[in-house]
Amino acid sequence: MKIIFLGFLVLVSISVFYLDDNILSYAEEKGIVIKDEMFIIDEYASGFHLPVMIDFIGDHVLVAEKNGNVRIIKDGVLVKEPVLQLEVSTTMEEGLVGILVKNNDVFIHHTTHDLKDGSTSNWFTKYQYDGIILHEPVELLSFHNGMGWHNSGIMIEDKNGIVYGAIGDSGNEAGLFQNVPSGPDNNTGSIISLEDTMEVYAIGIRNTYGLDFDPVTGILWDTENGPESFDEINLVQEKFNSGWNVIQGPSKDKQKIPHIDGYEYSDPEFSWERTIGVTAIHFIESPLFPEYHNSVLIGSFADGILYKFELNEKRDGFIFFDERLRDLVLNKNDNPNEIIFGTGFAGITDIKEGPDGLIYIVSIGDGKIYRITPTFEQKEQKSNCMNFLNSDKLSNCNFSGIDLKNKDLSNKDFKFSDFTNANLKNVNFEGSNLVGTNFEGAKLLDNNFSNVNLDSSIFKGTIVENNIFTQASLISVNFKNSHLSKNNFDGSNLERTIFTNSKIKHSEFNNSNLHNAEIQNAEIEYVNFKKSDMTYTNFKESLLKNINLDEAKLWKTKFNEVKIIDSKFTKTDIYASEFKYANLDGIDFKSSKFSHVDFTNSILNNVDLSGIYPIESIFDNTEFYNSKINTCLEHDMLSRILNKILRSISGLNSSFLEQMISGICN
Repeated sequence: MKIIFLGFLVLVSISVFYLDDNILSYAEEKGIVIKDEMFIIDEYASGFHLPVMIDFIGDHVLVAEKNGNVRIIKDGVLVKEPVLQLEVSTTMEEGLVGILVKNNDVFIHHTTHDLKDGSTSNWFTKYQYDGIILHEPVELLSFHNGMGWHNSGIMIEDKNGIVYGAIGDSGNEAGLFQNVPSGPDNNTGSIISLEDTMEVYAIGIRNTYGLDFDPVTGILWDTENGPESFDEINLVQEKFNSGWNVIQGPSKDKQKIPHIDGYEYSDPEFSWERTIGVTAIHFIESPLFPEYHNSVLIGSFADGILYKFELNEKRDGFIFFDERLRDLVLNKNDNPNEIIFGTGFAGITDIKEGPDGLIYIVSIGDGKIYRITPTFEQKEQKSNCMNFLNSDKLSNCNFSGIDLKNKDLSNKDFKFSDFTNANLKNVNFEGSNLVGTNFEGAKLLDNNFSNVNLDSSIFKGTIVENNIFTQASLISVNFKNSHLSKNNFDGSNLERTIFTNSKIKHSEFNNSNLHNAEIQNAEIEYVNFKKSDMTYTNFKESLLKNINLDEAKLWKTKFNEVKIIDSKFTKTDIYASEFKYANLDGIDFKSSKFSHVDFTNSILNNVDLSGIYPIESIFDNTEFYNSKINTCLEHDMLSRILNKILRSISGLNSSFLEQMISGICN
């Protein structure tokens, strides 16, 4: 029997992934693989308990966990306390199974369990978000006497702002909308409006975790899970009948399906002969992925595969190069390579596009959210646009090796253009769109890049000197192996930007966003990062000399194996950061806030910690040479040593000593 419920199959999925040497955690080299080399996939967030679905509220991310918690990610950081905690049943597929954001309204689908009769109740509820918690619940729809599986839960908003929810067959296979004309009108096996009219959009739905509207045609599509065979992708026109519980997969005898109130059956647009636990469906419409606007992504729960299908010209079906797939069925002996786009996920349960245009994928088995970012290393032939420099539209142009010295190129659209080996001295790019441009080997001196969009651009191995990048967007820019000196990045957005193996000298990054920036094995000298947000920034194995991090935000920042010399950390907010095996010399931590900082095996020379008390921080095997530490910190380290000694001798602890120290120091 096929098991598709979220409880047990998670365990099945995990066992499969860890036994397969080709599917490991992302941290390992053989982990998640995306076929297209133009894409980078990274781990966006982790530490969730069976994350099921996500949605975006402003720039924040709401995460629905199967256990009934709704978590929020703010500015890339997971907030510890949930914004909503529900008492839910979690047996099999039960739990918090759906979430959708509409303005400040948050729609939730969850289940409860009646211990008296063993039945399951499903609840669609709307909440208000006040910036802190979800509150003021309003019940929209509920139904009872389910069997605890096939709850579905996915919700979708149409272009008119109407929210629809999918309801599975609930394991009872008896409702009118499951093609049982004599069965009760209980809404099971349907896609139904959750607001006002309660219109039944489609029937015969066995169990779906994927709904999405085609952004071009406006037509709804779904994915559906079969029993022992035939998971489906369906084109869901209004008044669609998917055929369950009479038919699953392509039908040879459509006459078996009863006629119910004008609902019309049609075969799936694609089916898998074996069941894969098909889940999310997503039409790519982000401007960051223009070459994929005819593509549809499909998630698989059981095998952790990300599938990609190409739409035909009418966008009412798919096209295939492999003749064996043209029957619209992946049979057991067919080669699936054409439609496999990514592998190594621990059970995909949701795929969403964020407000930043990037693609987010929920992996339930390892409790993580991954993110796909384009590199825009365009390989196609580009046009020579030198004769059209007066035009505002100059995208996908070839300026390779061209002398553009002293040109005014402000407020123009250069996205995906090639500036490799070009002479770019004293060029004014202010306000221009430079998304996905390539500057490798270019001469970059005295240019104005203020207020430009340089997202996903490439500066690998390039000398970048005396340029202005103030208030610019440089998300996912590649500066690997580059030399940067005398540049001004004040107020810029450098999220996920790569500076690995680079030299950065005499530059300004004040009030900048460096979330998740990679600055490993870099040489950084005389650089100001004052008041910058460096959450999750990674400085591993770098040399930092005479840098200024005054009033910076260093949350979960990694300084492992770094050498930091004569640098300022005054009034710095340091939380859950790591300085393992670091060598710090002459650092001023005056008036800084420390919490949960790890200095294991580090050397602190001439460091002043006298004015601070690092809350719950770790100084195991830390060496202090000519450094100043306060009395509380001395007592804290002493208590840790005594704890270890007492545990090793008698199994006792020194909680009394810790309490005494806490009383003295707080």
